[in-house]
Amino acid sequence: MKLGWPRSLIARILLAEVVTFVLATTLLLSFTLSTLRGSVSRIQNDVFIAQAEAVASGLRISQDDQWRVELNPSLAPIFQTHYDGRAYRVLDADGFEVARSPFAGAEPASAMPRADKPAVFEVGRLAGVSLPVDTYGRRLWVVVTQEQDRPGAILDDVVSAFLRALALIIPLMLLLPIVNGLIIRRLVGAVRRVSLRAAEIDADRLSERLPETGLPSEVIPLVQAVNALVDRLEAGFRRQAEFSSNIAHELRTPLTTLSLKLTMVEDRALRSQLAAQVERLSHVLSQLRDLAALETLDRNQFAEVDLKALAVAVVGEMAPSVVDRGHAIEVSGPAEVQVLAVRALVELALRNLIENAVRHTPEGVRIRVAVDAEGSLTVLDDGPGIASETIGDVVRRFWRADHGRTDSAGIGLSIVQRIIDVHGGVLTVRNRKPHGASFNLKFPMS
Repeated sequence: MKLGWPRSLIARILLAEVVTFVLATTLLLSFTLSTLRGSVSRIQNDVFIAQAEAVASGLRISQDDQWRVELNPSLAPIFQTHYDGRAYRVLDADGFEVARSPFAGAEPASAMPRADKPAVFEVGRLAGVSLPVDTYGRRLWVVVTQEQDRPGAILDDVVSAFLRALALIIPLMLLLPIVNGLIIRRLVGAVRRVSLRAAEIDADRLSERLPETGLPSEVIPLVQAVNALVDRLEAGFRRQAEFSSNIAHELRTPLTTLSLKLTMVEDRALRSQLAAQVERLSHVLSQLRDLAALETLDRNQFAEVDLKALAVAVVGEMAPSVVDRGHAIEVSGPAEVQVLAVRALVELALRNLIENAVRHTPEGVRIRVAVDAEGSLTVLDDGPGIASETIGDVVRRFWRADHGRTDSAGIGLSIVQRIIDVHGGVLTVRNRKPHGASFNLKFPMS
């Protein structure tokens, strides 16, 4: 599995913070320890030299050529006990000790430098300084040492104290990515909620707008741009719907006038042919008006609708014309089925499906409107059915299975599809066995 840069913004920020923290802590720790050790070492060496100078200033020689050291009372206790591990020695040019503190160790004098200037050295567990001194006409070296494993060794003590403090600081610093992660997660959560809200906006919910509250200031311009885009889309849909509605309205009056004028045509066959064309145009205009109304639907129009009562009412109104055209029609299903819908649109869908069944089946076909308890409304017939290769196209706007027909604009079923989409339902079209067609509308239950 190939590891790459994470796609999540939170993961990227936290990963960057953790990597930065680890690198910064490593470099800081290394630099600080190096600086600390160097500083403490310089301080310790300065202390060694100061003490060596104090020992040198206290050097005395007796008449019998014996050396002794007379220390300042404030400095003498340091060398009088072994607690701090501090000691001094005075060496001559041959490396012999001419004086020493009570607890000076047994390390060989030859291991300690005797140079012409102060020299810092380490011998085993000892750290110290060798200071050349000219006194009483002789060259001596005062060597002050410190046992590094004794309490008086300030280098290890300071470093240990620093590491203990760092051990407390590092966990606190580790809280920083966690706190940042929680803050970023909260901000990203707000962005994600707005994204989900944006995903819900479609042609049926163009009145929705994205909220700006709780969002980072960097994201607000994007939200405002999306809202402005939805404003323009809503205005465009409204203009389109108004245009279609206006066209349908403007053409209805001339068609009514034309229909009246047809009564004056004496040729019965011609009058019947022209009347059929006028009826077709009127049907097309009604469908265009219905489509326009769907584009500007108000979500507040949704309410509980009894599908069985609605089906009985629609079939009752349409039954005379259906029977006159040589078909039978009936309603079946439970006594009451409540769904959340716009009653006028459900009626329109059912009328279109019944009209479609009447138009595209031969006389003598039985049409049944079935309602079930799951919120479905189905129009079935026992006609020839739909060609299997055209079932997927029947709800496409302006599509007709028989392109030679002139009695339909092919948008009736597309209106039904649009209505079921508005309701968040499903339209299922299939053939029945042994023959016939089924158009099922599944609505959300109330």
